[in-house]
Amino acid sequence: MKFSVFLFSFLYFLLPGSTASAQAPGYKIDVTLDGYPGDKVFLGYRRADKVYSKDTVAIADGKFTFEGQEALPPGIYLILMPPENKFFEFVVTKREQHFSVASKVPDFYENLKFRNTADNQLLLDYQHFMGERVDASKKLLEQVAAETDEKKKAKLQKQADDIPKEVRNYQNKLVKDHPGTYSSKLVMAFQEPEIPEPPKNPDGSIDSTFKFRYYRAHFWDGFDFSDEIFVNTPYLKEKTDRYLDKMTVQSSDSVNAAVDFLVEKSRANDEVFRYLLPYLLNKYYTPEIMGLDAVYVHLADKYYKSGIADWVTPENLKKITDDALMLSGVLIGKQAPDVRVQRYDPVQDKFTDDLISPYDVQADYMVIFLWKPGCGHCKHTSDELKPFYEEWKSKGVEVFSITSANHTELEKAVEDIHDKKMPWIITADPYTRARALQYYFGTSLPKLYLLDKNKKIIANRVGVKQLPEIIENHRKVTSTNR
Repeated sequence: MKFSVFLFSFLYFLLPGSTASAQAPGYKIDVTLDGYPGDKVFLGYRRADKVYSKDTVAIADGKFTFEGQEALPPGIYLILMPPENKFFEFVVTKREQHFSVASKVPDFYENLKFRNTADNQLLLDYQHFMGERVDASKKLLEQVAAETDEKKKAKLQKQADDIPKEVRNYQNKLVKDHPGTYSSKLVMAFQEPEIPEPPKNPDGSIDSTFKFRYYRAHFWDGFDFSDEIFVNTPYLKEKTDRYLDKMTVQSSDSVNAAVDFLVEKSRANDEVFRYLLPYLLNKYYTPEIMGLDAVYVHLADKYYKSGIADWVTPENLKKITDDALMLSGVLIGKQAPDVRVQRYDPVQDKFTDDLISPYDVQADYMVIFLWKPGCGHCKHTSDELKPFYEEWKSKGVEVFSITSANHTELEKAVEDIHDKKMPWIITADPYTRARALQYYFGTSLPKLYLLDKNKKIIANRVGVKQLPEIIENHRKVTSTNR
């Protein structure tokens, strides 16, 4: 029997929820904590995977109230109790802003009780049901593993296999009986699609990719993008990351299509759109997988430069579009910028007026190394680069370094050159005539690029330790394609 990943993920994150009734203006949450010795508590709220503080109140006889004249944004809230920072969570919806919650030490979740909040009670009941079903499943699987009688084993396995059906029936009934509640929306958001049997190909074979493609195509079927409550929970971010990182081919074209799909879905609600678009932009500004910074450029051009993200300040918009413009010139597959910069002469021990470009240097592979005088990380990268260069120079690899030093910092750059005994080509653009740092997106340093013999970028913003493997793989690919 297989329990889905989302079933356990949902149970892990699940914490009581919200519902719908006519409310007075503002919010008022009365709380009773029996046995809690502290004199104050904090009200926090979730924004994706982060927690922020909303309010602090003093306690009298274990009772206190959080209240305000303006309604709370819908989402998951938590009551945090110092000094041990124990907490429990609940859900606030647009229609349930006035309710009470009570609990007692030592197990706050086990003793939770709600009044005037049907949605929180629904989720609390669901949490208990899911806990019971998971425990029953574990027990049955242990019995299956230990049973030697095949008939008894089959009977136990059948009971275990029936548990997901019980869960599905419970979920379906909750959704049917309580439409429009946050509880039903959360269940639908994480209820996995039922995958039909794959159709047969004309030759009688079965497409082995059908189940995955069907699952991916229906992954978002139950998710309500029109409800902003999911912004203030971990679930939208969690589901977005899974879709993009685990269910999408990690190429810029595939991810671009996936983020466009998500952005279009998010436009059903302004708050969801205003959360999701910046989240995606930041996610691909420094992506974990090399080459996906092209997604940042795509998002910046399509949604920011075009003016669709109309809430962004002019200053931030300029930074986003400027970064995208610089980054677009150093994406994998692009020709490296042809910049003519001043060369350092080790004999004269200074930067001369002689100009040199990466295109003037013949090499099977070239590492562009951008660095800043006095920068500790740059010095560390230089230390890593030296043994690499000593080993790979004879294998057709050259290093072309460009310091960010301006005309007043050249002596400081020379000090670093001496200190690190840099053995490669060293250059500077002290008067920014070549705009080298701009063309190579040198907004943060150090930074490395790897070029092939035609000066095409084959790796960008890469680490020194990755260079040998990238070069070897590139050589294998190019030799195979000859």
